[in-house]
Amino acid sequence: MSGPELYKWYPLEQAVAFFGTRSEAKDLCNGQWLIFPKTAICLSTVGAARKMSHFETGSYFNWVADQPYHVGSNRYAQFVPPEVVGPEAKKQRSIRLFVRPAERRDYLYLGELEPSYVQTAPGRDNHGEARFELRPALPSEIWRELDGGDFGNLDFTGVDRAFDRLHGPATIDDRLNALRALVEYWHGPIKPEDGLSDAELNGLALPRPLEWWYRHAGKRSEIMSGQNIMFLPRDDRHKYWQLSLDGGFLHFHSENQGCHFWATLPEGDDPPVFSRSDSTAPWEQEDMSLSEHLVLTCLFEAVICHAKYGASTAWLDQDEVDEIVKIIPPIAIAPWRWMGARFFAGRGAFMVTASNGVSGGRPGCSVWLGAKTEHPLQFLKPLVDDRWEYVAV
Repeated sequence: MSGPELYKWYPLEQAVAFFGTRSEAKDLCNGQWLIFPKTAICLSTVGAARKMSHFETGSYFNWVADQPYHVGSNRYAQFVPPEVVGPEAKKQRSIRLFVRPAERRDYLYLGELEPSYVQTAPGRDNHGEARFELRPALPSEIWRELDGGDFGNLDFTGVDRAFDRLHGPATIDDRLNALRALVEYWHGPIKPEDGLSDAELNGLALPRPLEWWYRHAGKRSEIMSGQNIMFLPRDDRHKYWQLSLDGGFLHFHSENQGCHFWATLPEGDDPPVFSRSDSTAPWEQEDMSLSEHLVLTCLFEAVICHAKYGASTAWLDQDEVDEIVKIIPPIAIAPWRWMGARFFAGRGAFMVTASNGVSGGRPGCSVWLGAKTEHPLQFLKPLVDDRWEYVAV
C-alpha cells in the first residue's frame, strides 16, 4: 500500500493501515501515539486552546498531553513516548502526523515530524507539552481549516506606505505613525483600555515617544517584550524591569540576558538613544532617535516572537543576503549597535540581520525572516538549503 497523501482526510483505520495493523504497534497515550518498528504515528486532536495540541508556528507542532501519562523514564518528559524524543529517535523510525479538530472523526495527514528536542514539564496549563518540527510547513489555509486560526489583517500596504515616508525628511509624527501601522498589522487594533492611565504612569515625566507608547498600548507588553524586555513605568513583580534613572539617563530597555542595555534622556520631544553592553560602562549614543528605536523594537519582536512563518540561519554570506534585500528593502532607520542589527520590511515580509564579521574571506550575517503567513516568503524557497536552522515558508 502506498503512503498517505498530504492534506487528505482519512478515517482512523485507514490512516493506521498505511503502516501496519494496530496489533503490531505499541499503543500509548490512549491511542494518540502508535509506535511501529519503523514508524511512529501521532493521532492528535488539535485546537487553539493551550490545553490542546496546537501549532505554535507553521513548522512547530506542540503535542499536549491531555492526561498525566507515564510512558517514559525521563522525569521531566515521561508524558511523551521516548521513541519520539531526541536524536536516537531519528535513527530508529519516521514520525507521521495525523490531526483532526474536535468536531471531526477523520484525520488529516500533515507530513513528518522531526523528533522532539523541547519539552515542557506538566504545569498549571496542561499535563506536559512536547514540541516537534513539522515538514513541510503547514499551509495557512489548512491551519484555518483545522482550528480557525486567525491571521488577522493581511493588508500590508499601510505599513509599506508608512515606512516609505521615513525615506525622506521625517517628523516624529511620521515615525509614530509607522509604529502604529506596524503594531496594528501584527497585533490588531489597539483598544483604549490597552493604554496606561495617569496613575499607572506613576507620575513620571517622560520623553514624548515613551509617554505616547505607554498611553497608547502600555498594557500590551507582549508587543515590545518577548525576546528582549522594554521596561514599564512601574513593575511590582520585576523591579529590575522598571524604568530607572542611571547617571542622568532613563534606562528603559534590556536584552533578555542582560547583555545589552538601552537608555534615553528623561525628557524631550524625540531624544537620542544610548546603549552599552556592560552595566558599569558609560552610555554611548546610537545613531537614532527614541521613536526610531521603538519602531525597530516592535519589528524585532514581531520577527523573533510573533511570526507564524519565517526562516533563520546563523550564517549567510553577504552576497546572499543582498539577494534577499532586493525583495525586502531596508527601512530608513540606522542599525542598532547591538549585533549590528539591520532591519528590512516590504510586502508583508520582514527581516533582521546581525553582522557576523568575516569567515574564509567572506563577510556574513545571521538572518531572521518573519511573516504572518507563508505567502510573502515564497521567493525564499530556492535560496533555502541545509544551512538554515529553521524554515517555515
